[in-house]
Amino acid sequence: MKKSTGLVTLVVVLAAVYGGSTWYTGKKTEALVSGKVAEFNTLAAEQLQQMGMNESVVMNVVDYQRGVFSSTARYTITVKPADAQEKPLELTFEDKISHGPLPMSALALGNFTPVAALSHSTLVKTKDTEGWFKLTGDKTPLWADSLVGFDGAVDSNMHFEAIKHQGDEIKVDFSGGQLRTKAGGKSKDIVVTGSFPKLFVDDISADPLKLEADNFMVDFKQNGDINVNGTQVGKLSVDNIKMQTAETDGITFKQIALNSDAVTKDSISDTKISYQLSDLVFEDKIKLGSAELVMSFDRVSAPAISALSKLVSDSNLQNDLDSVDSATADKMMELVLQALENKPVLRVEPLRWYTAAGESKATLRMDFQKPNASLQELKESPELWVEAIPAAQLDVLISKPMLRDLATEMDKAEGMSAEEGNAAMLDMILDAAVAPYAESKMLKNDENGVSTAIKYDGKDRVFDINGQRFTSEQLLGLVLMGMM
Repeated sequence: MKKSTGLVTLVVVLAAVYGGSTWYTGKKTEALVSGKVAEFNTLAAEQLQQMGMNESVVMNVVDYQRGVFSSTARYTITVKPADAQEKPLELTFEDKISHGPLPMSALALGNFTPVAALSHSTLVKTKDTEGWFKLTGDKTPLWADSLVGFDGAVDSNMHFEAIKHQGDEIKVDFSGGQLRTKAGGKSKDIVVTGSFPKLFVDDISADPLKLEADNFMVDFKQNGDINVNGTQVGKLSVDNIKMQTAETDGITFKQIALNSDAVTKDSISDTKISYQLSDLVFEDKIKLGSAELVMSFDRVSAPAISALSKLVSDSNLQNDLDSVDSATADKMMELVLQALENKPVLRVEPLRWYTAAGESKATLRMDFQKPNASLQELKESPELWVEAIPAAQLDVLISKPMLRDLATEMDKAEGMSAEEGNAAMLDMILDAAVAPYAESKMLKNDENGVSTAIKYDGKDRVFDINGQRFTSEQLLGLVLMGMM
């Protein structure tokens, strides 16, 4: 046999093997697509329920054409608003899927690892998206490249087209951005990272608004099943936010950030969330300082909360509480009692507002438990629900140096001197307002601030305020007298 004949034969054999392998992976890819669509719908429903949202997001495959080396598909993603009167939004995507094990398009992207498929998805221009296409000069505003592993793992990189648009009533300058998602094949592990460097919107219509923001970042990671055994860590942040209206120069923030941290073990969750608003300035003149809220909710039954969120979502109770029927109300109460079995604890530590001169803050702890009563007894005697809170504590401090600093900032913005401004009168006004409560020792008032410490003993139904004990009736009387 000639060498050339042997080489040709080898090439034909290799081509046949490659063609056979791509045909096989093409069949496997079609099954993978169906499975991933189902996973997407399940994950979307779970995440919306966890956030207490009534909207729904559903993906469907409307067409799939399988070839030997590649396939094409068309998907729709339908977003249904909570309000049934509002029109759903439907996004349509066209997908070109190159079959593995070594798709040429993946090699072009620098990936030399065998994969089941490489997907290239693009948003299709429809009635629902033609406005978006108009803003991008008819360029595809959204597309994604996704590597699909043989184990079902997906590594997807989503691209958002930049926008520079000058219309009669609106100007938009958007840098574009990327959102990358890595999802495990057989696990519920997921990693999401994204960045959008710049957004500027100037709306000069009937209700004018100017919005600027930089460096929108998202970073999210989940390991395992967060409803059974798993962890979630997430961060959202955006810098240099400025909002202006026709009436004012608006508000600016140096940064807005949201952080979350959740751990679930044997279906019992501990969750911590923090919000940070940094360097708030009003109308480019008044420095209002920064604010922070840190909340945690521990020993929470994940299945009970998930089922309660789904019930509220399915029943549309967020929009119409009065329409709940008795069976739904009973089911809600059952789920609440189930959630209280593990004695969850809610903490706010702290809620604070601070400037360079000082900080005002509040901390809160509330313990919960299942009342020692049946569902029927709770329905007949709602006052028994008070047993659900066996203990609570609230500590509050209002910083006078901080308030003086804020009053001085406001005086400067109005062009007033220290002698004629509000800062000079602040202490006198504040002291007069808190005097009745200070006399009854419900509040403490000194040069540094106004404070109080309140403890609630659910067993004796008694409040301890700065060392003094009051029944609910006594406390109400004192508050009413202070208001007179």
